[in-house]
Amino acid sequence: MRIRSLLLGVLAATTLPMVACSSEGQDVPASTVATDPPNGRLIGYQLKRLDQLIESTFDKLLNEAGLTRRQWQTLNTISRGPADMTQLMDALRPFWEVNQENVAEVVAELTARGWVEQGSDSRYLLTPAGREAHGDAANTVDRIRDLSATGVAPEEFDTMMDVMGRLIANLERVG
Repeated sequence: MRIRSLLLGVLAATTLPMVACSSEGQDVPASTVATDPPNGRLIGYQLKRLDQLIESTFDKLLNEAGLTRRQWQTLNTISRGPADMTQLMDALRPFWEVNQENVAEVVAELTARGWVEQGSDSRYLLTPAGREAHGDAANTVDRIRDLSATGVAPEEFDTMMDVMGRLIANLERVG
């Protein structure tokens, strides 16, 4: 799932007011709003906060598994089939372009660990040790997904993804 790219697409086109309006029509300082339960109208705040929590949770739990999030994303992309550097950069761009990380550096790290190798066709593929590392990390990622979806029915999640997709499509037409 390309959650970060979905979130970034909405965030890039969303601006947040510095104050929000209470149900009584009075301005409420933004610092108060951040600690109050979301009122459904602060989509930029909610998306940004969710993105921050996804990123920090992945960083923490994948670090416990001995990986960075970027290493996981690269392993996961290659696990779907061999890919050359251009294909990897295209697949990972939505996750990486904000911080301008270097795909080649991550591939080199994974190669040094013996998890990725370059085939005779210049495409990268997982080694047997890389498939094992990917499987272990996938268990961690599944745990993160379960943690984040606690209390959310599958139908609710599907609806949320549908709505976010439509919001993104609407804003992509503008820019």
